Amino acid sequence: MQKTQVLRSLIVDIVDPFTNAQVAEENLNELKSLVRTYGSIDMGHIIQHRMKPDKNTFIGSGKLQEIYQIVHDEKINIVVLNAIVKPTQLFHITKILWGVNPDIEVWDRIDLILHIFEKHATTAESKLQIEIARMNHMGPRISGLGGTLFSRQSGGVGGRGQGETNTELMKRHWRTAIKTKRDELAKHADLRRTQLERRKMMGIRHVALVGYTNAGKTTLFNALTGKHKVMKDALFVTLDTTIGKVHLASPSAKEITISDTIGFIQNLPPALIETFKSTLMEAIHADVILHVADVTDEKRDMKIEVVQQILSEIGAENVPQILVFTKADLLPEERWIEFAQLKKRYEQFSPLFISSTEKINTDKLTATILERVK
Repeated sequence: MQKTQVLRSLIVDIVDPFTNAQVAEENLNELKSLVRTYGSIDMGHIIQHRMKPDKNTFIGSGKLQEIYQIVHDEKINIVVLNAIVKPTQLFHITKILWGVNPDIEVWDRIDLILHIFEKHATTAESKLQIEIARMNHMGPRISGLGGTLFSRQSGGVGGRGQGETNTELMKRHWRTAIKTKRDELAKHADLRRTQLERRKMMGIRHVALVGYTNAGKTTLFNALTGKHKVMKDALFVTLDTTIGKVHLASPSAKEITISDTIGFIQNLPPALIETFKSTLMEAIHADVILHVADVTDEKRDMKIEVVQQILSEIGAENVPQILVFTKADLLPEERWIEFAQLKKRYEQFSPLFISSTEKINTDKLTATILERVK
């Protein structure tokens, strides 16, 4: 029986000398969480303090030699850069590291997220969304490597030989392929839109769960529906939208459905958000949005802001919203003053403090939902 290869990752980050140390550490820790979610072993990190990345290799030559040695000593398979990196920079790093590991993978932040998405996608729609997102992300890389990688295949006098032709052929193939995929995704979007319209015509009200990834949406979904959807302490566990019926404590003439959607995360490029817009259509067309935030998370305000920004980008900023702070039973007593502070700060979103696992205030939440969808 063949053993599964254990992937070993090295994280590389450039930090502006003026960046707050705590912010830099939080960003690094989030990337480490992404690496663990992907299933790779975190073998450490390299940080370089400089005003801006090196134009050729992102990180300076001295640090690159240090990375080279670590890749050799620790048998690193994947180098992950905590940024959105230019295609030529990724290629130049990869080319240097070929000297120690010809199979080395060098990813930027988006590459890592897309690989995680790929592992968790189960429906045809989400797999198609990932394909398009990857093609969008890789597209510029095709032309960016035209004078390096592809020119190794062949070339002519003055650089106008077969190498250039190969690049143009790849670019043309990319344009055709991505149009085909987008047309296919548009069909899925039309079908989803038709289902949403039919649901409204039948008088079914709909609630959408949104929130920063790993905020506790799936746990709340289970509490409100009585379902047993798998919960994990990892990022992007939910990728495909799941829909269930809200279990109401008292009889109601209304049927209310609820969807658990993909988690959000900071520093996502608009093109990636746009690709997943068909999945997020549940939020755009919802009667009420439940914005889920972990009350114990010290970065909750930043994460709430990220979610609000993405809701605005997808056109869902005007949907009525309830801000649901989960894990209220886990907030230490010395921080209880934060309940009053948060209630005042987010008054416009009618904040509620609940515990999905202990069923604290979940009945109050369902009553509030029922009132809002009248």
